[in-house]
Amino acid sequence: MMICSFILTITCLSMVFTGGGLIPLEPVAETGSYAGQALDVLGNTAVVGHKIDDVYALRFYEHTLKGWNPTEVVEIGSRRGISVAFGADFLGVALSGSGNAGVVLEPSKSGWVVTADLLNPDPSRFNSFSLAAASDGAIFIACNDSKQQYRDAVLVFERGGGGWQFVQTIAPWSASCTLFAEDIDAAGDMLVVGATRVLGCSGGNVHGAYVYIRGEENWELSTTLQDGDTNGKWVACDSNMVVSWCSITGPNSTFDYLEMWNRNGSSFVSAGSIYSGDWGFDIYFAEGMHIDDGILSFGTCDSFWGCQTNTTTNRTVYTAQRLGNYWRLGTPLTIPTGYSSSGFGRNTKMAGGSLLIGAPAYSSSRGVVFQTTLAQTLPCPADFNSDGNVDVADILRIISNWGGIGREDINGDSLVNVTDLLTLVDAWGECE
Repeated sequence: MMICSFILTITCLSMVFTGGGLIPLEPVAETGSYAGQALDVLGNTAVVGHKIDDVYALRFYEHTLKGWNPTEVVEIGSRRGISVAFGADFLGVALSGSGNAGVVLEPSKSGWVVTADLLNPDPSRFNSFSLAAASDGAIFIACNDSKQQYRDAVLVFERGGGGWQFVQTIAPWSASCTLFAEDIDAAGDMLVVGATRVLGCSGGNVHGAYVYIRGEENWELSTTLQDGDTNGKWVACDSNMVVSWCSITGPNSTFDYLEMWNRNGSSFVSAGSIYSGDWGFDIYFAEGMHIDDGILSFGTCDSFWGCQTNTTTNRTVYTAQRLGNYWRLGTPLTIPTGYSSSGFGRNTKMAGGSLLIGAPAYSSSRGVVFQTTLAQTLPCPADFNSDGNVDVADILRIISNWGGIGREDINGDSLVNVTDLLTLVDAWGECE
């Protein structure tokens, strides 16, 4: 009764929005850093790959009441951190080129420090490390396998009594006409590896979103999620859901869509799809998707054939939210005037109530990462549990995070307070 009375009292008050817009993270990256290609978030911490005084480094940020602020820089040497991934209490980094597969950073009293090298188990075989993913206790590095025709292996590293050790190679039974591990993602005890057919190559039946679950001895193939004519070029997952790019008319398609599957133990059930007739998906950039807490972020090209070259500039970033039984797109985002980046949306990440968008090809590959308020990009920003309604359950979410920051910060002022509560009440009822 008290809650209902309070609601009736404040519905007459007006809604106030602050914030909004795309703001670059500072400081600006140096030439050759490709800042925004290596980008990940965990809670209120973000990390971006940089190049500082000709040394490759990682710049860490913390989300506070004043937004994202740089906290420290950790040098990683002469090889670029091409991809980064947070685990439960560590950061895995894939290094470009050949040599060791990557490095591991862990937090200490003095900040983040490099604690281990991820050793290449066979330098004569594995090279061109490209993507990193991490689960609660493992790091996965995608790379080229010189024994196969195409990039087709994922190296698995786990932390044990002797530190970080290589434990397993994940590769397809056949690499004929197949791009295996073109994209990877992991969460909890699950790894998802994308595999798609090679354009113009006959054969290639190894395609789809390959789901691996941690077993007693190693990571075991649980199922292959397939839809359309081909899928798997881009994948993303959290502990409850898997997302995959799909096509009805081939690898370089004029009919693209995103398919979702809900996880229930070791089984997966279709959870809907997102489609737009004029999307193309970027054939060069694999890290554009992120899913978390029922919200998806991803980059597209407004063209049938996708981003065919690194000079394509017509890129758009979307968020999508499942409201009841349907996925709905949020507000489309394009790069601010004056940046002209061909890499906008190459990487998207959500955390701290923010959406971070990487544009690594900006201005001679200096790169830039943009931030904006996540809630203001969503179709129904006050529906925190994505049930299609703004109701008491969503009020309780605001109350539970009162005075904090995060998803419940609807108006983007970096503080969950009465203004957000008023905004929620103004949106009361079924999402339109």
